[in-house]
Amino acid sequence: MYKIWIAGSTKKTTQVADKISQDNRFEISHIITPQPRKVGRKQEEVINPPHQFSKNNQIQTTLVDKKIDDETKTKLLSLEKPDLLIVVDFGFWVPGWLLSLPKKAPLNIHPSLLPRWRGSSPGQNVLLSGEKESAATLMIMAKEMDAGPILKQVPFKVDPSWTQVEYYQHSFDLICENLVDYLNEFMDGKLIETQQPKESPTPIAQKLDKKQSFRDWQKIKKAMENGDNAEGIERACRAFYPWPKLWTMINTQKGEKRLIIHQCSLNKNQTLVLEKVQLEGKAISSFNEIKNIIS
Repeated sequence: MYKIWIAGSTKKTTQVADKISQDNRFEISHIITPQPRKVGRKQEEVINPPHQFSKNNQIQTTLVDKKIDDETKTKLLSLEKPDLLIVVDFGFWVPGWLLSLPKKAPLNIHPSLLPRWRGSSPGQNVLLSGEKESAATLMIMAKEMDAGPILKQVPFKVDPSWTQVEYYQHSFDLICENLVDYLNEFMDGKLIETQQPKESPTPIAQKLDKKQSFRDWQKIKKAMENGDNAEGIERACRAFYPWPKLWTMINTQKGEKRLIIHQCSLNKNQTLVLEKVQLEGKAISSFNEIKNIIS
């Protein structure tokens, strides 16, 4: 039985861990995940999905605060080495010593058709660019971001209605279907490594923030009136949902207000139609309910 360590922080990590734990060819012997965070007004501690998974399954766990520090290093190096380290939605930089720790290799699941869209927000960039095809990639990690050898790619067509939620869920559902078989084939030397080119044909998919999801209201108006860049704005609405959300600033009878665009579409004339929006300080509504207050 091969021993696996998993590093991650989200439900995607747990999805992978759950799939592996159901197969008797592998054992998850350790989980590395962020420590509980205090959230809300009451500052209640909330543990993330992989932490809860480790508790439920009595798996030894290392909790990381702001980074993988010397204390974490000392602890992990004192443990029996795993055969594989699998990093899934971790959110922390993985140092070289940790990449070198597993007996066989450190692996990563990356939801893009590598070498396209290396980085932390591949799905959003696939949607923003309007690409029609993508893939879920199982790869060996290297020091350079998402540049290691490819072991397996599961291609898929990108649905033009997807938000980032559907994109990522579809990616992980696909790779998880036969993930344990891929891992076993890799351990048996049956998966051929494919080296990536040094340079990616696309920019690095940097971590998103609210500045990137802003669009000027005048440009949105033009998209609504004559279709100018309407497709690009509609893509952005899906790519940025549910976070950081597409937003703009509008002038109202009560001054300038922030307007979040939750949902929009293209009509038969390929002009933009705003559907669900949220005016600053208000609940989500239809655009028709608030359009008359825009000055």
